Amino acid sequence: MANLSSISNPTLLAPNAKQVASLNNYISTINVRDVDETVFARYGDQGITGLLEMMGAKKECTSGTFEHYEEALLHDEIKFDSNTALASAATATLSIGSTVAKDSPIRSGSILRNASGTTLYVSAVADGTGGDAGDLRVTVHNYATGNVGNMNTDALRTFAIVGNEFSENTGQPDPLSPQVTQYTNSTMIIKESFQVSGSEASNIAYVKVDSPELGSGYMWYLKGEADTYARFLDYAEMQMVLGKSYAGTQPSGGSLKGTEGLLDFIDDKGIKADLSATIDSTQLDEIIKQLDKFRGSKENALMCGINLSLDIDDLIGSKMGTAASFGTFNNDKDMAVNMGYASFNRGGYTFHKKTYDLFNHPSLGTALNMAGDGIIIPMDSQRDAKGGDMIPSLRVRYKAVPGYSREMEHWLTGSAVLANKTNDVDNLQCNYRTERGFEGFGANRFVHIVD
Repeated sequence: MANLSSISNPTLLAPNAKQVASLNNYISTINVRDVDETVFARYGDQGITGLLEMMGAKKECTSGTFEHYEEALLHDEIKFDSNTALASAATATLSIGSTVAKDSPIRSGSILRNASGTTLYVSAVADGTGGDAGDLRVTVHNYATGNVGNMNTDALRTFAIVGNEFSENTGQPDPLSPQVTQYTNSTMIIKESFQVSGSEASNIAYVKVDSPELGSGYMWYLKGEADTYARFLDYAEMQMVLGKSYAGTQPSGGSLKGTEGLLDFIDDKGIKADLSATIDSTQLDEIIKQLDKFRGSKENALMCGINLSLDIDDLIGSKMGTAASFGTFNNDKDMAVNMGYASFNRGGYTFHKKTYDLFNHPSLGTALNMAGDGIIIPMDSQRDAKGGDMIPSLRVRYKAVPGYSREMEHWLTGSAVLANKTNDVDNLQCNYRTERGFEGFGANRFVHIVD
């Protein structure tokens, strides 16, 4: 055993109640810290992607603008002008304004009927003259005895064409051409990037992190890359839902196009249901009646903000009982349960309800203010008469040509980390890019519920 007197400074080995700079307490600086290697997800899964990926489809396009055509209604209403003079005789000449006259299907011989049951016969249709240039001047006769009657409300001025009739020894009516509705939208370029220096990339962290693009390990920059990639996917999703066509002033050298997203698609062309208060059975029934009127799908996804989701749960519980049916996505009951859908049926229409995170995101919900909103999306598919392919209700279009796709591009640049250096800059940069746009079919079958 060594003699203490042989040690040059034995007092340094003695215990000390105070932490002073000594060889004894320096040992505490090399103790291993007990740090859990998992980064706790305090906000859960923050991703908001999935609506377009889950319910829609994807198809390439070779131009920045894409289009398709949809059938128009075989039968249509006509509406006489609000400034039409009140008809006080059995025969009257009424006007259809120039904004709709060019597309009006009314012809000589048509039989018209309005909500009150008034039935009129059209004996002549002519272009307006003078101050009425561009209008259609329609001569009508009442089928019943008495005057044509007053038309002082929209309901009384709106008529359906319910048939036609012709006198003996007359010719054929003017022909009608089939009508189609043109749908046009554009792709937009979405980009993101993440950069880390070579020095930082070589640092080791206590926690283990994963990157879908770069793998997993104890390098913290992998977490930054993973977050950037997730944010990029969210941007792409949000633009397909919230996007707008760009009609503003272009920045210097700009060529912004935007894309009409799902919400604008419904608001501009589909059914918009404004709630006066918490949704009730009357309002729900009115939505279903509108779907039925415009040939909605019998199977629908109902994507809800949290407030609307809870209100519907209360409504179903108090008025309709518990969820009545499950099954969607190839009619797989288990898949519907796994996706978190609660299904109910009303009036022959089935709705699979799911809370949509985008409408109630921790850092987006206040700005978007959509916790009380919802979207009804048809879940059936139509078949392409020419190619036989199934056409979904919505899909993502992305730019692509043979050998090159801009659906989802990812590439690495820099001289750090990479085995094959691309330049002499001491960093690693992860780059992301997509060029895509939203495409919807049959807006009349979609509903935007607005709180």
